[in-house]
Amino acid sequence: MLLDMQFICIPLFYYKGSWLILVTTIISSFMAFTATNIDDIFILLVLFSQVKTGVIKKEGRTVREKTKMKELYIVIGQYLGFSVITFLSIIGSLSSFFIPVSWIGLLGFVPIYMGVKGILSLRSYKRNEVIDNVSGSIFKVALITLANGADNISIYIPMFASQNLKTNIVTLVIFFTMIAIWCFISYTLLRAPILAKVLERNCHIIVPIVLIGLGVFILFRSDTIQLFY
Repeated sequence: MLLDMQFICIPLFYYKGSWLILVTTIISSFMAFTATNIDDIFILLVLFSQVKTGVIKKEGRTVREKTKMKELYIVIGQYLGFSVITFLSIIGSLSSFFIPVSWIGLLGFVPIYMGVKGILSLRSYKRNEVIDNVSGSIFKVALITLANGADNISIYIPMFASQNLKTNIVTLVIFFTMIAIWCFISYTLLRAPILAKVLERNCHIIVPIVLIGLGVFILFRSDTIQLFY
């Protein structure tokens, strides 16, 4: 979500009190993270749904078994992908180096590939085989996080550039704390009886569709689609 930075970054140099600088940095960092990562809650919700149950078919009946993927894989993957985003943002704020958002948006093909693969795996589901877990590795989760957060870089670069070292450290602490909170919220929402029941029964169908939709959304949101014209 692209927002005008004048509504997110509070000009800290207008204030003399260090405590006020700290408070305004915390507020602006919280606002920036929330505005640019609100959609991640739903994506994390879908990913965590794969951890709770792995659905397979045995002798004509549905059997739910715990998958190999651990909750920790998703959390680490989320942190890894977001770390790349913040690293590129900091580098961009310190120099003229900047990877165009449209090029980073090419990563949108990653969730599309995973989604198509998941749909094709439905045949294996019918043949009593376990469906390939879309988020079965830290690397896959990190790629999804990086692809979905490509446009965040254009928000974070001016934010880091307008702050000093100390306030940037505070911002990073807030960002990485918010990731943990985001993961906790998503995992907690999954415990809602109705939502959990729907995801457990249909996650093998929902996940591929969500990933394909996410990939297409990333391609258009990042203007990556214009690279092919």
